[in-house]
Amino acid sequence: MLAVLILAEGLTAFCALGFEIAMARLVAPHAGMSTDTWTAIIAAFLLALALGNHIGGRVAAVSDMRQRLCVAAGAMLAAAFAIAVTPLAMPWWDAAILSPAPAAPWRIVMFSAVPCLPAGLALGIATPLLMNAALTLSRSHAVAGLVYGAGATGSVCGVLCVLWWWLDALGTRATLLGIAMVALALAAAIATTALTRPQTALA
Repeated sequence: MLAVLILAEGLTAFCALGFEIAMARLVAPHAGMSTDTWTAIIAAFLLALALGNHIGGRVAAVSDMRQRLCVAAGAMLAAAFAIAVTPLAMPWWDAAILSPAPAAPWRIVMFSAVPCLPAGLALGIATPLLMNAALTLSRSHAVAGLVYGAGATGSVCGVLCVLWWWLDALGTRATLLGIAMVALALAAAIATTALTRPQTALA
């Protein structure tokens, strides 16, 4: 089970960084690709992750192992949904925010930043819950390095896979759908782990 949690941390990071890279390509046809759009995407996503980390940490502090994993699974399910619907919402978001004044800096920043928030928040909630579950299960703080390492490795794989492979081979919308499918499969795996293990194994 510990291996599942470490892998889950890595795949969560894969989804997070892959989504961030794909968002730049999704925003570009509407607002261009500039330092303004990149800064807005990165800042919004990091702020959403930070808030999600705070929420996930608070949940971890007042829940048992099974509850942590169920909440983490729910967060990944929410992330999958948010990632999948983001491309569908962009034309409406363009009409609402960008079209009235496409050159206005605040509109460009708003247009680029806001769509990153739901997925970033959900992915951020899952991360500390998985870390806390891994630490509790192993009963050794030495595993923290493995979990952080899995997260860093997943982040690198997400960037390289999306930037150098998926975007070129699949296109932007299909890439985001692929990331959503990874998040959905991860949600199912975490939920299955939580619900099929005996309660004593999750104590």
